[in-house]
Amino acid sequence: MYTLVNPPVGLIANLPSPRHTRYKSEVGTSTCAICAKHRGTGPLVSPRIFEDDFVVVTHRPPPPHGRSVPGYVFVETRRHVSGLPSLSEPEALAIARAVWRVSRVLDSELTPEFVFSAIAGRSVPHFHQHVFVRPFGAPSSVSWNDVDSWDEAPRLDEAELALLCRRISLGFEPGQ
Repeated sequence: MYTLVNPPVGLIANLPSPRHTRYKSEVGTSTCAICAKHRGTGPLVSPRIFEDDFVVVTHRPPPPHGRSVPGYVFVETRRHVSGLPSLSEPEALAIARAVWRVSRVLDSELTPEFVFSAIAGRSVPHFHQHVFVRPFGAPSSVSWNDVDSWDEAPRLDEAELALLCRRISLGFEPGQ
């Protein structure tokens, strides 16, 4: 068991950057789908809920010619970085704050059975954290992370999704 009850001041901040290359992805942002999304282009463009100097929070875009299951949000770093070890402390804190805020608003707005969060990073090498709900009534046969496969899941059209995103964004206003 490794427990640091009182870690030395500056221990985390003074750690060197990772020496290996799997997290170093400062190059290639012109081809990154999430960077393109932040510029307002590409297939991932979706309703923007919140943004600051460190994070961009968006709802998953609706499928082409379809309706979205509400409550699937991405918290992404503004800076192109692929993994947790390469985040700056301000980025990590901004991500934590955004995930906390969006989870509370999703819980309040949608009253789901659960609010989940996951970091996978396997498909797009730009840090993004998934925050998503499992609606009440989802059968146990529906995987915890695949509510889309449930035909009876609640779904929103683009206008309804835009209204939901506006309500979620209120949870990021000062004093919330």
